[in-house]
Amino acid sequence: MKRILLFLIIGSFVFPSCKSVYQSKKATGQYYKIDKKLDAIQDSGIIKMILPYKKQLDAIMNEVIGYSQGLTKDKPESTLGNWVADVIAKRAAKATGEKIDFGVQNYGGLRLGELVKGDITLGKIYELMPFQNYLTVITVRGDTVQQFFDRMASYGGWPVSGNVRYKIKDSKAVDIYINGEPLDPAKKYKIALPDYIANGGDKCFMLKGKPQKTTAILIRDALIDAVKEAASKGQAVKSGIEGRTTKTQ
Repeated sequence: MKRILLFLIIGSFVFPSCKSVYQSKKATGQYYKIDKKLDAIQDSGIIKMILPYKKQLDAIMNEVIGYSQGLTKDKPESTLGNWVADVIAKRAAKATGEKIDFGVQNYGGLRLGELVKGDITLGKIYELMPFQNYLTVITVRGDTVQQFFDRMASYGGWPVSGNVRYKIKDSKAVDIYINGEPLDPAKKYKIALPDYIANGGDKCFMLKGKPQKTTAILIRDALIDAVKEAASKGQAVKSGIEGRTTKTQ
């Protein structure tokens, strides 16, 4: 029989906010067996206790922070992926003060298939990017970039920023152009991406141990800021299909 430790938070609440975290001062714990009987029991006292905090949390997550023109996730290229990769590259350049050659977001890291046309709530960005991934910049040689692109190609393509063009042929990356120039195996490139990938996640072992600079910026926060910035200018979040990643025979 599996067991779970149930904590009853008293006196304060933990909000999943990108700005502030309020920690509980008191907590009590007790082990309960999880079975069908327990699943069927609803403790009205607990429900009553958490209701005010649920209302506060719902109010925060339902806040409209901007608007979407309608973005969808797909392979090898998509409007949602293009927007996210562009935000990553732009925010990394601003945070580090360095020239970023390109940005990348792993396809599986995007947990929504669509930002529908209309209002974007704070909660919707949390659904899109639920992970605590930090914006990271790594410096690698072109031969490592080739291996990285081959890995992306083997997955059918990942979101890349607008200064990249490449083709997928037989699950390999070919004709890679970065900033309008062919990939140079000996040149060093700066890539903005999630720390999870920079540290070898999603089978990107070729990146592990490479020089990196991890910022204190969550990629989710960068997306939230981008939505708010566009809204402040009266603009909707938008992107298009540009031929960044294409498949060839």
